[in-house]
Amino acid sequence: MNTTRSDAERRQRISAIARSIWESEGRPQDQALRHWLMAEKLVLAEERAAAGANARDAGDGDAPA
Repeated sequence: MNTTRSDAERRQRISAIARSIWESEGRPQDQALRHWLMAEKLVLAEERAAAGANARDAGDGDAPA
């Protein structure tokens, strides 16, 4: 199963998370870059977790019974 996001989908996900972080911190000014970078790290972690899960799922059929 291919769960790779397009660049546009990835940017939208990062933007949504960054906005959520910004709102959760009370909408502070001058923090957009920090929020974006935090969101990028979270999206990267999601992607890595999904890739690991996909690799494990793909290997299930090869495991001896």
